[in-house]
Amino acid sequence: MQKKLFIALFLCSTCAYGQKPIAADTTAYVFISKSLDAFAEEAACWTPEQKQEFASVFFIERGKFTIPKEPIVLKSFEKP
Repeated sequence: MQKKLFIALFLCSTCAYGQKPIAADTTAYVFISKSLDAFAEEAACWTPEQKQEFASVFFIERGKFTIPKEPIVLKSFEKP
């Protein structure tokens, strides 16, 4: 699940908001669209604690970006 989450997050971060693709039937557009749909379905099942942890890690205020020294581990997403 974490692998899917990070792949979808990476794809989300590379998309420009509000821009339409040059050709709607391109392979990259279809791949990104399907990935975002899968991410949205997965995120709909998150608990409030998971949503809060995700937001606190990945939503960054302007001017406050820092590069993590350790790999990011979302504890509430770990499977028992």
